[in-house]
Amino acid sequence: ASTHPLARALHRAAPDTRTPAGVEEVPGSGLRLATQEGEWRLGSRRWCGVAESSSGSGGGPELWFRAPGREATRFRFTDPPRADAAAVAAALKGQGMAVEILSGDRAEAVRAAAAATGIERFSAGRAPADKTARLQELAQAGRRVLMVGDGLNDAPALAAAYVSISPSAAADISQNAADVVFQGRRLSPVLEAITVARAAQGLVKQNFALALIYNAATVPLAMMGFVTPLIAAIAMSSSSLLVTGNALRLARRRGRWTSSSI
Repeated sequence: ASTHPLARALHRAAPDTRTPAGVEEVPGSGLRLATQEGEWRLGSRRWCGVAESSSGSGGGPELWFRAPGREATRFRFTDPPRADAAAVAAALKGQGMAVEILSGDRAEAVRAAAAATGIERFSAGRAPADKTARLQELAQAGRRVLMVGDGLNDAPALAAAYVSISPSAAADISQNAADVVFQGRRLSPVLEAITVARAAQGLVKQNFALALIYNAATVPLAMMGFVTPLIAAIAMSSSSLLVTGNALRLARRRGRWTSSSI
């Protein structure tokens, strides 16, 4: 009943399970189902009423299941980062960007992910509202934040970010909130999107300059009667072809970005 990566992994481990009607997903917490015996819950420790100091703490990501009148059951997971996550983080920092992790997971799991990807700044236990508040804090400080996220909990932050990116495997609401959606298991499209955007901005400025220079030279000649209608038509077409040809340089350079972005 959920698109959360841990929920999908649990479902793959037990493919014969069936989802009963009435299951509700609470962003940042987990799933719940109201029954005559009481409420069944699957999700975080806090959501299932398990104390942080209880046995079973530590390790990687986890889900807890609690049924009425029974002890909570823990499901443990291994969650390795994407193959190029560390390289992409290093490349972004090499371009002068500050990289930060905002996660709703436990501190132990987030700390391990941050260490594996070389990201020094991270925070755990963040609810969707907390992530949005952090982005607003950065925006008020004059930062333009690029948010990359895939979960249901990330949708509000993706919508609040200056620009946002989401993988095609993300929850539908996250994809709808994102400005860019990329395919595949690697994170290099994030770096490529930034590179292409910067190059496109440069070409747009060049085209404005070319159009300004071109018209500054040809319009006075036309006003003084030195240009026939045929030549004027050719000149206008040439101007359009000039800026279009300059813009097409972006496509010719794309192959070099995909092969050397990292």
